[in-house]
Amino acid sequence: MLKISKFKSLTVFAFLASILFLNVSHAMVAPDVVVKNTVDQIVQNIQTNRATYRADSNKLYAMVESVLVPSLHVDRMAKLILGKNAAKSSTPAQQKAFANEFKTFLMRSYASALLEYTGRESVTYAPVVLKPGADKVTVKATLVASDGQAYPINLYMSNRRDTQWRAYNMEVAGINFVATYRATFGEIVNKKGVDGLIAELRKKNAK
Repeated sequence: MLKISKFKSLTVFAFLASILFLNVSHAMVAPDVVVKNTVDQIVQNIQTNRATYRADSNKLYAMVESVLVPSLHVDRMAKLILGKNAAKSSTPAQQKAFANEFKTFLMRSYASALLEYTGRESVTYAPVVLKPGADKVTVKATLVASDGQAYPINLYMSNRRDTQWRAYNMEVAGINFVATYRATFGEIVNKKGVDGLIAELRKKNAK
């Protein structure tokens, strides 16, 4: 079983991988070039500013907010995590508040793992098959960690009613990101409701 700490570290690199679709056209021209150029840019940023980010986490969060978050479909991810029942029974204001708090929680939970990047990790991608007119695609990749262990990654992307491809879910070594948080947050929703979950996240984010 993959430990949650390892899952967090691997998920960060999966997030990095999802950036490959940032500003890519629907035709997905030369995705391998986009992957290399974009990921190299982020890795260089980490390596150049590692000491600064360790000393000032707010600068790290700002970098993640500006570079990584735009490649994620946060609102859709948030609705999937709430689940059908909670999503249907909650108001648009509650959904928006949850999405905002979850985004902050996501950054604060995973951003620090970026600093663990050693330069010895690598990601290889399977060929992407996109049918004409499709608005969803699964990107399959393999992450080789610094210890040589290989982990399969599935990135679920969509450009439905959007101007670019964004990740709304992923699986890392068989662990589904949305399902994992749906189970965890679902226990809170059952006991305290959506407002209770929002309050819990807000409390965690304030620390």
